[in-house]
Amino acid sequence: MENDTLSSVKNTMRINIFLYLIYGLLFLIETFDFLEMLHTKPKDYHATYSLVNVVYYQMEMIICFLCGFSLIILVSTKQTVKTIFLVNIFLLIFRASTVYYLYFYETEERWVPFIYKKANSFSALFRGTFVPAQLIVSVIAIWYGIKALKSNQKLNNQSNIE
Repeated sequence: MENDTLSSVKNTMRINIFLYLIYGLLFLIETFDFLEMLHTKPKDYHATYSLVNVVYYQMEMIICFLCGFSLIILVSTKQTVKTIFLVNIFLLIFRASTVYYLYFYETEERWVPFIYKKANSFSALFRGTFVPAQLIVSVIAIWYGIKALKSNQKLNNQSNIE
């Protein structure tokens, strides 16, 4: 039977699963939209992006689905508290580094297309909501994981004393 802190970790992970999968689906819709605009250009329209630029969307979508499905597997299978904690740390570091690279890292050699950072007003709203929420919920899950590790360690110490 799970203790309450482990249950809290899994509940926050379920919230993160929802955030990752919904955000990935939004990227899927945007990818289809941008590909359609490249394929059948409206009259007097010239795209300011290319197929290579759309790959940024596809990579972000793949990353979101990868993180979401990893958390689904982790939550739905019986894992130790330590495994859950370590995978949460790994996913937080992985997601934070991809967010930094895709949104903030800029050099003269690497240009992130305009469509990626500000495609439309909904894209900015979704990025401003989902990306910080994913990172914040991951930090909360790690905090609950620390509490679960401590309570698990206390239970082990008490059983060793008896």
